[in-house]
Amino acid sequence: MLLVDAINLVKEFKQQANAVRGDIGTRVSQKLDEVLNKNAGFGVLSDVARVLQGQKVENLELDSTLVAKFKFAPTTSVDVERTFSNFKHILNDRRKNFTVDNLEHITIINCFKEN
Repeated sequence: MLLVDAINLVKEFKQQANAVRGDIGTRVSQKLDEVLNKNAGFGVLSDVARVLQGQKVENLELDSTLVAKFKFAPTTSVDVERTFSNFKHILNDRRKNFTVDNLEHITIINCFKEN
C-alpha cells in the first residue's frame, strides 16, 4: 500500500471517529488523538506523504533524497516486526558464505511469498 493511501485511511478513520456521537465516540476519538500525538513518527510520515502528493511542507527534518524512498513505507509496526522476524532466520550466525547478492534474492523472495 502506498504511504499516501495509508495516511489517508488513518485521516478518514479519524474523521469518522470524530463524527460518532456519545460517550463511546468521544472515548474513541480521544484515544486515537492520544495515540497519534504520542507517535512522533506518524507526524513525520504524514509530512512525507504530503510531500509525495506535491505539497510543500515546512520544517521537514528529512533529507529530500530520502522522501521518494518512503513511497511504500509501512505505517504499522506489524509489517516491520514481520520483516525483522524473517531476517532473524536469514541472518543466522551459522551462515558463513552468504553474499550480499544472495541476501537480496532471499529478501525479495520473502517479500513476495504467500503467508
